[in-house]
Amino acid sequence: MRKFEKYLDLKINQVRNKNLIYLDNIFTQAELSRLRNSSIAVVGTNGKTSTAMFLKNFMDRNNISSLLFTSPHLVSYKERIESSVEIEFDDFYDQIKFFENKHNLELGYFETLFLVSCLAFLNSSNEYFICEAGIGGKLDTTSILQAKNVVLTNIGFDHTELLGDTLDSILKQKIHISNSIENLFNGVLNTELNELIEKYTHIDKFYYLSQYCQLNNINVEKLAFNEKNYLLALTTFSTMFKELSEPNIDLLSEVNIPGRFEIIQNNPLKILDGAHNLDGVKESVEKLFSEYEYPKYDVFVGFKVGKSYKEILEYLSSIDSLEIKLIEENSFFLQESHETLSNYLKQNNTKFQKVNLDYFSDNKNPSILLGSLYLIGEYKKRN
Repeated sequence: MRKFEKYLDLKINQVRNKNLIYLDNIFTQAELSRLRNSSIAVVGTNGKTSTAMFLKNFMDRNNISSLLFTSPHLVSYKERIESSVEIEFDDFYDQIKFFENKHNLELGYFETLFLVSCLAFLNSSNEYFICEAGIGGKLDTTSILQAKNVVLTNIGFDHTELLGDTLDSILKQKIHISNSIENLFNGVLNTELNELIEKYTHIDKFYYLSQYCQLNNINVEKLAFNEKNYLLALTTFSTMFKELSEPNIDLLSEVNIPGRFEIIQNNPLKILDGAHNLDGVKESVEKLFSEYEYPKYDVFVGFKVGKSYKEILEYLSSIDSLEIKLIEENSFFLQESHETLSNYLKQNNTKFQKVNLDYFSDNKNPSILLGSLYLIGEYKKRN
């Protein structure tokens, strides 16, 4: 194992990202300026990864070099950093360790990979840095970029213990991913929220997904979840690079996003989906029913600690054609205990079956595995 991988492995259980006020000290002012001018920050409740990946795909097709940072990964940490120029992670080990020692810090896992992605970008010939935010916005690790270009996918309820329990409070956190916004590409469809966005940002250049769809005679209300993300990335790309021809909407089917409604088998049907909040789960279930016509589906679920599992389980249990399979083993990082989930289901008189993760592979019924990208990653590691 190489030295950076050994170092990173020691941080697997270091989940607290608590060093925000120090992180920009690793960069010079010139480097911070390049990051601010060249970054495209992608923030929102759902759809960040797919929107960022679509944008990277558009750039690749037009020979615009870029580095993409996303999270989490499924199998290897290297999935989080995709670059048009090859990256040698060990090149940044000494710089990261020196920074920790100089400031007497212990960087978190996410902080470490984010800083490495920044250093990789700064030490490359890539033109753009596409960066997916973590949980929040204002207090998110990636906010040190203070990006001039920001893509806001949507606003919904998730991580309410950190971001607040109203859409207004969540929006305030998300939109302040940067105080240097010059161009905001907005996928939010709620009129009231859009009025608040304009109020909170005080900028002139807003580019709305809804306006793009209206100009191109696209009925935004009938778009599937990933189609919205695709068109938001397209709105961003076509605005930033007006001189280039726009990608075709038909390219959507050519971009594979692992772990996002990923069909891994057709007979019997098996789907992997990292949906981990109520809105995301609803989108996945609606897609399941719209694209397939089986009378019953087995839904295998596991959740990360801190997720709103009660809302998701209540929703799933309200649909007669879904049968809940609760994964009872401790199979992935920071998994909510199956005892907690079992007790909740029992209290609500919800029928369910306890299974282990390997049963998903052996099951003969149409099935979907969802609740956490870490869960999807664990399945991929085993198979």
